[in-house]
Amino acid sequence: MAEQFRNGFGNNYAYGSFNGNVQGNRSFGGPPPPPVIPKANVSRSAMICLAGSGAIIILAILIFCVTGGTSNSVEYKIPEGGRPEEEYLYSDSIPSAPIVFPDENAPQISVSENSGKKLDATGVYDKVSPSVVCVTSYEGGMDYVLDATGGGSGIVLTEDGYIATNSHVVDDSTDTGVMVTLYDKSEYLGTVVGFDEKTDIALIKIDAEGLIPAEFADSDELSVGQQVFAIGTPLEKEYLNSFTKGTVSAVGRLLSSAYVRYIQTDAAINPGNSGGALVDEYGRVIGMNTAKIVASGYDNMGFAIPGNTIIEIVNNLIRYGIVNDRGTLGIEVKDCTLYMSKANNIPQGVIITKIQDDSPLIYTQAQENDIITGINGVTIKSSVELIDELKKYKPQDTVKLNLCRAGFGGTVNAYSFDINVRLASDSEQE
Repeated sequence: MAEQFRNGFGNNYAYGSFNGNVQGNRSFGGPPPPPVIPKANVSRSAMICLAGSGAIIILAILIFCVTGGTSNSVEYKIPEGGRPEEEYLYSDSIPSAPIVFPDENAPQISVSENSGKKLDATGVYDKVSPSVVCVTSYEGGMDYVLDATGGGSGIVLTEDGYIATNSHVVDDSTDTGVMVTLYDKSEYLGTVVGFDEKTDIALIKIDAEGLIPAEFADSDELSVGQQVFAIGTPLEKEYLNSFTKGTVSAVGRLLSSAYVRYIQTDAAINPGNSGGALVDEYGRVIGMNTAKIVASGYDNMGFAIPGNTIIEIVNNLIRYGIVNDRGTLGIEVKDCTLYMSKANNIPQGVIITKIQDDSPLIYTQAQENDIITGINGVTIKSSVELIDELKKYKPQDTVKLNLCRAGFGGTVNAYSFDINVRLASDSEQE
């Protein structure tokens, strides 16, 4: 399967299959959907590899495009749940993937206490490898005996089989079929419980008991220069649980989504590592490996979703199957840059380019082309700042928007005014 979309940054993506064929496309955007931000005037070009198998993204003037995949598709027979991969089943009794319903009372994932004892690289690997899996994805449908369409890695969350991975690994769909290979090479059919495209996080469930859940560190406490380790399945499952090391190169990096501020690392990350773990010297997960820049002149620039973001999203997916606690204004925007501000004698902020039909702004004085300059008195100068501020609020919360109306053709002086807005729900799957 393949996905093509245009996100709020004006970036174009396409997720390739193993054999590189693009079989379909669709689009979305917004904030949310994420706001449209003008393309930056960047002269250099680079290539970012979204580390799921077969996904390569070209960055040129902040436009990302995927091309190709690995050269061969993978023919994959379905083994009986939990059997070693060599023991294939050639009968009509192919096991079903588990039927999973959201559970508001389900236990929630949380940050683990620090054991206080650092481990050497071998100790880190021994601790974390049982908690990292290979995820092979299949085109949605009941016929599971077919060629794999992609894959990546995953992180075990609970003893009974909840697993986190990247949304793009499962093709941003609950219809995608998945096979999960554990560290001991036993295999299980899985179900995609839910996914969140904005943060690129998905939740899988397998029918298993006695798994070893990963421990999570508080990713807000990361320091640049801290030693880290990446573990996952680059390329295909023959390379299950490959282990590399590096350092935290930076924190708070922005890539394809203003909803994630990524950890940058120089630990080796390759196609297939998507959804795998980035861990600290205590063997605790600090992030989910997702992407890297792979162009001539660019070395060892990998990116991971912070652990605290993973915890927040998967807890929503476990309880509700969707992320339902994110508020939205239901608009599309673009930045009013410093240059535009100075040239037109208007304040910096974000320009409302479209008010969607279900936007709560429909019932206010706000109009398209108004400039949002603040939320509850907090100054807003960019779309990223707008999303950062909106993330503090939930659906049905009321916020005060500070707006500026610039007038038309210079005949009307710009003036400012405030409106109160009750935020709508930003669930992508409602």
